[in-house]
Amino acid sequence: MNEAAIAVSENRIFYLGVDSKLYTGLADLLQPAGLQLDAFEDLNALQAALGRTQARVLILDLRHIAPATSPSGLIERLTGNAAVKPEVVCIADAENIETRLQVMRAGARGYFPTPVAVSDLAKRLVELSGPAKSSQPRILVVEDDSLQAKYIALLLGKAGMEPHIVDRPLEILEKMHDVQPDLVLMDLYMPDASGTELTAIIRDHGEYFDTPIIFLSAETDPEKQLEALRVGGDSFIAKPIQREQLIAAIEHRIRMSRLLKDRRVNADQGDTARGLLSKEAFLRGLDRVVRDREPLSPGVGLVLIELDRFQDVSDALGSNGLERLLRQLAEKLADQLVPDESAAHLDDFTFAVLARRGSREALEGFGEQLLRIFAATKLRAADKRLSLTATIGIGLFTPPADDAITMVSRSRTTVARARQAGGNRVRVWAPVISPDRGSEYERLLKQLVDTAISQDGLLLMFQPIVSLGANVGELYEVQLRLRTLDGDHVPAADFLPVAERSGLMARIDRWVLEHALDVMDVERKTHPKLRLLIHQSVVSVAAEEWLPWFRDQMVRRNLIRRRPLLQFQMHDIRNHLGVAKSLVGVLRRFGIQVCVANVTGSAADLDLLADLPAALAKLSFATLLNTDAAELIQVVQQLRTQGASVIAAGIEDPATIARVWNCRPDYIQGNSVQMPSSNLSYDFHHSTDEL
Repeated sequence: MNEAAIAVSENRIFYLGVDSKLYTGLADLLQPAGLQLDAFEDLNALQAALGRTQARVLILDLRHIAPATSPSGLIERLTGNAAVKPEVVCIADAENIETRLQVMRAGARGYFPTPVAVSDLAKRLVELSGPAKSSQPRILVVEDDSLQAKYIALLLGKAGMEPHIVDRPLEILEKMHDVQPDLVLMDLYMPDASGTELTAIIRDHGEYFDTPIIFLSAETDPEKQLEALRVGGDSFIAKPIQREQLIAAIEHRIRMSRLLKDRRVNADQGDTARGLLSKEAFLRGLDRVVRDREPLSPGVGLVLIELDRFQDVSDALGSNGLERLLRQLAEKLADQLVPDESAAHLDDFTFAVLARRGSREALEGFGEQLLRIFAATKLRAADKRLSLTATIGIGLFTPPADDAITMVSRSRTTVARARQAGGNRVRVWAPVISPDRGSEYERLLKQLVDTAISQDGLLLMFQPIVSLGANVGELYEVQLRLRTLDGDHVPAADFLPVAERSGLMARIDRWVLEHALDVMDVERKTHPKLRLLIHQSVVSVAAEEWLPWFRDQMVRRNLIRRRPLLQFQMHDIRNHLGVAKSLVGVLRRFGIQVCVANVTGSAADLDLLADLPAALAKLSFATLLNTDAAELIQVVQQLRTQGASVIAAGIEDPATIARVWNCRPDYIQGNSVQMPSSNLSYDFHHSTDEL
């Protein structure tokens, strides 16, 4: 192949497959991003095109590939000789761990089981094609020493930033208004007003609440540093200034400030064109309802409306006609909502409503009403009338769910059951096993867990933990779900206590660790800086045979240089304190870092962690919510002094974001950052793009 004759295109995406609906939907979504989608039904034709033009991304629809063809062999055939290898995304009939492992090991950057949410696939393709770069960040330099200010401005300009010097500190508000900076660099000691005083003035103005402020100072007194942080500063950079440290700190503070600001602004933003919430805002609102733990009436439920025969309707109407239909249905759905209800277009053919009706009967009646409204929608294609029906599943909040994902799982499972019964009907979720059944519930749940361990009925989810300081790679917490025989997902909080009482925790801990290590193995090419935070119990890891077993697992996967982080609950450590202290020391000698979760910030917890060499401490949600702001800052500072980086978890809403932003932890985690997902999909490098 003559490599010099191949044109490398940043805006070309090649699709191998025959799904016309998927192709037209993707093409419409990619076009505004400046990306061109070309479809190929024949493998030879695709290879010929790759000989002329090197696409940025290849979409391989494995449903279109002969069963005898190896997916990994196909990827190698198409990309092996390329001078610039394209990114590869695969589509498959269903979730299959063996196929996923195979394509990921061959270098695929994405795996989408059907039915594919076209919007999610398009977003991933845009990311892989190289998202648009952000504009030059504007930096306000508040420094009374003109030489120092010019030196800083020179460093910033060379780094592609736009510096603005303020040499008269008392003009700070005027300059803030004129420049609208992305970040302020503030000298701590100036003659007319101190940096601390100016920061307090800035923070008194709500429009500058999110603007990061970094102090420039030779100050080493921790009490004075803490006082500056209390009034709203973000961090300190010591003088004399080191260029690399300065630029890295600025870039990361700006990135995280934009993330938190956009998440807060968009928390309740709706799709005004359709009268519905965005999918992300809807799921965050649903999650808040779940986590609020307030008793809900039987008339509150998650209603999922899935269109029947969607492929036939899509083929008949075409891309533009389908878009008009979805807009029409969204408007009809919005008209049926009562106060305090919300709705969203969840994926290509599914709508969701967080319904609040007066009773269980009224809730079911609402579902029946939606069936009639959708059925009354008039469709015409090529002078031919089409009928439209839907299948509806209603997920209930009793027994309490653990998170929004659990509620969506309940509703999706119910839709599947209704479809198996013939579709075009409403069905209400009922748990496979109910807590109301007392000891029988525990026995059945134990049996379910026991079966799940041996038959891969457990499921791993991943939630990103984002650094607010230096870029430390990609850190995810591994979260566990129990998958029932009918597809429902049971959260860990519902079955782990039963597993612990039944003596199953050691088996569960090993299952989780083995499968998490498999993910680290498979993803080493596409996520070279991946770190996983994995829940374990003290007794399981302290077992005499655990360390040789763990070493064997690491060697078998060649992960000696890519160790996971182990997470233990604070109550577990308290209950086995002597064992835990010895264990953490042993793990540390083997290069395994430890995180302690659900730290309350009490004197007892802080004293315990002072004697425990934990690398990370995760504050409990109750601590973030109920602790005085100044006290919270002191807790974070003390944990750092003791050598632990601090994670603030449970970032779910604007109020929590504001509290966390003031106490300045090292990491943040929560559904406002990203919901748990079965994929490692968070963009740590461009996390503020298109939020």
